[in-house]
Amino acid sequence: MKKIANIFLIILSSTLLLNCDDDQFESSLDYVTFSDATYQSSVDPGSTATKEITVYSTTISSTDRVFDIVVDLDLTTADADSYEVPTTVTIPANSNAGVFTVNLADVNLDCFNDLGLKLMPYEGVNPGNSSTLTFYQKPSDTCELEVSGTIDFTFDSYASEISYEILDVEGNVVTSGPSEAFADGTASFSAPVTLCDGRCYSLVVYDAYGDGLVSPGAFTLTLNDTEYASGGGDFGDSTSTSFQVFD
Repeated sequence: MKKIANIFLIILSSTLLLNCDDDQFESSLDYVTFSDATYQSSVDPGSTATKEITVYSTTISSTDRVFDIVVDLDLTTADADSYEVPTTVTIPANSNAGVFTVNLADVNLDCFNDLGLKLMPYEGVNPGNSSTLTFYQKPSDTCELEVSGTIDFTFDSYASEISYEILDVEGNVVTSGPSEAFADGTASFSAPVTLCDGRCYSLVVYDAYGDGLVSPGAFTLTLNDTEYASGGGDFGDSTSTSFQVFD
């Protein structure tokens, strides 16, 4: 038994040493990556905007290093005419940071327009993961046309667990409910909703217990006789639907 225990300790020690070697190898990798995995920006209606993005390298060189930037089409949903990306970014000598600028334009913008970006290898320096810039048309200060409708719920046995918010494209809460928790056993609920034509929103429905709306539970958001969001079933803690309102 003692011999078996000694063999086990030897194997365990060898495994730990291998893991340490792996960690040391990983930490010594020379790579360049974006400062963030995601970015956000907005464009005024009919206008343009810029977004500065920083990249970092794990090492410092005595000479300038120039990295190619390419658009990751697998992550991009934005119209090609709504963005302009430089072909390279420079990390200056004796620094580990470089900055480049993306130009944005209000051209065929949907609610959420994604621009995927990735860096290319350079002289043994490996690129990190791609990053995504999400941009949108900034809402105007005035609502030129209001569109009205209702949000309707059919509950399961635990209505007290359900609440909702409607957010604008900048994350501001436009309307929410209920003001007090629904009572368990409540069968249904309906509330008026008025939003602005042409603007983008998200409906988020929450379940405090984390199992969604069990059948026959469901919800629907309808504006001017058009259904913009619906759902039900086991959606966990929350479910979100983004949409743009059209009269």
